Amino acid sequence: MTQPQRQSHIIKQKTGPDDPELQATLHEALSQVSPEDVLTLADELAERQARLFFGLENDPAKLTSSFADIAFASTHTRANARTIANYFAQRDYKTLIELLNGETPTPVRVAVFVENLSALDTRLALELATGLLHNIAPRDHWLWTRWLWDPTTGTGILPLLAGSSHNLLATNLADGYARVGSVTALSMKFGEGTGLWTDELISKEERAPFAKSAFLACAYSVYMYGSTSWRLSRDFNALLPSLPNMARRLLGLPKIREDTDG
Repeated sequence: MTQPQRQSHIIKQKTGPDDPELQATLHEALSQVSPEDVLTLADELAERQARLFFGLENDPAKLTSSFADIAFASTHTRANARTIANYFAQRDYKTLIELLNGETPTPVRVAVFVENLSALDTRLALELATGLLHNIAPRDHWLWTRWLWDPTTGTGILPLLAGSSHNLLATNLADGYARVGSVTALSMKFGEGTGLWTDELISKEERAPFAKSAFLACAYSVYMYGSTSWRLSRDFNALLPSLPNMARRLLGLPKIREDTDG
């Protein structure tokens, strides 16, 4: 994945989900991402699942001993991961076990979990809950992160791909989680038109469940780079991480060291 040129910004000033030019702009900007980038991210997510999340719902001891790594995998900054880890350092893990093994529908369990963690920022609680569920069973559960949809600010990649935030508006957390899942599924129709949604991406059993998350992280990384570079000088742009490492950060993956020579 190469760094985008300054004239190919993904957004203009005052661009939002309802901008009639946005989908065309997104298609153009996503040409800077290669199918191999999405494949690599999906493979890294599959490897992490096997190493960190496999069988976690049935292994409270592993959940406890690995929780710092789980927190890092569930949010996009180390500071947020420390906040989550510190919160649970003072409490037991009963709420997590109930989230993973409860018998009520998943949207209800997510909502109850977030409400029980009222001392945490709602967005952090959602990222932890849905990060756990998605990484344990990605075919059955989806992510709800602030970069996908943040109802407090009306931002995220999902309303941009959908062209509107209308289908994401909800009256409660359970309904909100269900709506995020529906719009995530619909957004893949946009992905199919970019050339990034390849047969290879979804043909491997371990990789396929993470294809959506990998694509959406790439899409938001392009958006974030474009919106940031619009406002920053060339010198400051040079300090930004590469697009692949931006996507890794969003997904809680460790960054890959890059060759900065030449």
